Amino acid sequence: MNKFSLILLLIIVNSVNVWGQVPKQKEDLEKEKKINVLPDVIITENKRKVKNDTTSSTLKIGVPLIEIPQNIISVSAALLKEQGAFVLKDAARNASGVYFGLNNDVFDGAGNLYLRGFTQNGIFRNGLPSGNFRGSQDDEAVIDRIEFIKGPAGFLGSKGEAGGKINIVTKTPGNSRIINATLTGGSYNFYRAAVDLGSIVKEKGFSYRFNAAYNYQQYFVDIMKMHKFIIAPVIQYNFSKRTSILAEYVLNNQNAIAGSTFTKFFPTDKLLTDDRRANYLADPGLPNSTSKAQNARLVLNHEFNDNWKMTHQSSYSKTPADTWSFLSEETYNAVGFDENGRTNRLAWNSFTNSETLSTQFFVNGKFKIGKKIKHHVLVGTEYARSKDSTYQSFGLKSFLFDINNLQYGLDRNELLDQEAFLIYKSDNNFLAAYLYNNIKIGKRLIVDFGGQYTYNENKTIFNTEAATTFDQKAFTPRVGITYMIDKNTSVFALYDESFVPKNGQDKQGNLFKPIRGQDKEIGIKRNWFNGLLSTSVTAFNISRNNMTTQDPTDPLFSVQLGQVVNKGIEVDVIGNITKNISISANYAYTKGTITKDTNPAIVGQLSSFSPRELINSWVRYTFPANVFPGFSLSLGNTSIVKRATNTVDAFLPDYSKFDGSIAYTRGKFTTRLLLDNLTNKRYILTGDIYEGNAYYTEGAPFNFKISLSVKL
Repeated sequence: MNKFSLILLLIIVNSVNVWGQVPKQKEDLEKEKKINVLPDVIITENKRKVKNDTTSSTLKIGVPLIEIPQNIISVSAALLKEQGAFVLKDAARNASGVYFGLNNDVFDGAGNLYLRGFTQNGIFRNGLPSGNFRGSQDDEAVIDRIEFIKGPAGFLGSKGEAGGKINIVTKTPGNSRIINATLTGGSYNFYRAAVDLGSIVKEKGFSYRFNAAYNYQQYFVDIMKMHKFIIAPVIQYNFSKRTSILAEYVLNNQNAIAGSTFTKFFPTDKLLTDDRRANYLADPGLPNSTSKAQNARLVLNHEFNDNWKMTHQSSYSKTPADTWSFLSEETYNAVGFDENGRTNRLAWNSFTNSETLSTQFFVNGKFKIGKKIKHHVLVGTEYARSKDSTYQSFGLKSFLFDINNLQYGLDRNELLDQEAFLIYKSDNNFLAAYLYNNIKIGKRLIVDFGGQYTYNENKTIFNTEAATTFDQKAFTPRVGITYMIDKNTSVFALYDESFVPKNGQDKQGNLFKPIRGQDKEIGIKRNWFNGLLSTSVTAFNISRNNMTTQDPTDPLFSVQLGQVVNKGIEVDVIGNITKNISISANYAYTKGTITKDTNPAIVGQLSSFSPRELINSWVRYTFPANVFPGFSLSLGNTSIVKRATNTVDAFLPDYSKFDGSIAYTRGKFTTRLLLDNLTNKRYILTGDIYEGNAYYTEGAPFNFKISLSVKL
């Protein structure tokens, strides 16, 4: 850890030493004046947002980031475009401690997402639950910013793991007219076209935003290819400068051909030794895999005056996905091979669907008591109902498959002959009410406190079993303190809770309690160089309580005596060191330990999946206008150390990967070359180890994309 921290510090110090100012032309100064009316920090020479100083309005709290007793990283759309981050998985490099576990198929946007070592189901879209248990499938075409919120964050939603939540903010009409178009092409027959159109928000009248994109790609593995189409119209009507209504619709339609995944299954002593391009889970005879995610949102905003505002928003999402792949007949698991390199494959089909209706009403405002005490209050309620279902089946006929002589071209009619083996349905309702108060006393002390009461009801059906119904309720308090050392530096401490509903009962018939999370953290934040650069260092201790573990008196039952504690430290750096050098870098050290269990042998062991160390960096250098006008170079790195798995003391191999980009802007046009895996390293992107075998997905070898954008 010290080595990487020292390197980062040297980069910052040396960059400050080469601080320079480049004279601006009159035209540039005029553009800068127009840009500076925005509340976010803007890099004016390139007209790109590098970081955001405040949270989006969808997070409800409306307090500057430096005053919030919590680590929140807000990543702008401009940074995502610079990095070629088309989906959430690509954007995770910009926040500390965000890791993606084993993904099941190409439609899994964030199905196995970990924050601070805990798996997350807390993906939000514009402050509302995304309603997709497969994770976010939102595309860069519709993303305005991504907010990584560490810790429970009850103001966004108390239900979920204590590690944190992610809020995706979509594009809406803004303060300027938008006409943007981008064409991209690259390795493995990657083609993409995107358009972004928008009008200026009027004090009274209609405004709009329209985004669309088409994406076609093959993969570095054999056979598979995918089409994706996104369309996202938004209409806003302002009755006055204080009252508006907004309607939004997003369609993300994906179609994968000849398979849906390229997960591999090998003994741990044979990892990454096979043909990199081999795809054991695909065949042209498989039916197409499809995903059609739809989301509709309606928002009403009304400002009573300059200090008080009311918001009501509702959304409905539906995300069906039909995926096809193969299993091994011998194990009914991922395709593996015997000592002769042979197996018998069975076609496998999974149909999942999520439907979620969410609605929330909240009021936030500010008032003073005397001259030195300022209150910022948030009070609200929300309701959500989600219906999830899964249907899985496997083929009745198996097909010999030889790793030494891969042959494809099965008869689709034979693959369609299936037998069901899993039917799952869930109907969940929750209702919550919350109150939070942020009190600023004088210029330095800020006290943040409040809580949320949540009632949750669930009905679940497995196969032909009778429905299981349970309801649970919980109060989750939050209290934090921020002390402003000066206007650019703050220290904070936070205690926050969360809960996860838990179905089932013990041997005596006692219903299980919710899984409770308790987060304790301290940290320091600082803004540098007139707010251009932000840094934060956070130490946390999170306990996950009421976990189920095997009943020592009867292995057929479970008891709630388990506990896991994750401890760690996070460092985040984002913004501009100088006018010409921007950086997004972070480091996370996380140690998850089983602290309570009915089996004493596993107490003290590491919990699964969380990497011990996760390091990311992305540095951009923009050449001065009098040297190479319009040119910029970027270099990035991702390193992962000691990834724990389901097997004690078995870790996935470490890796370090380098990426980069070269960009040139002239007038209204920008061309960008994106370079991924510069050293062509062979590495495991995600995976797990169980009983001496590894399930894993390989990362792509060296590849590139080149894009041409125009802004009119």
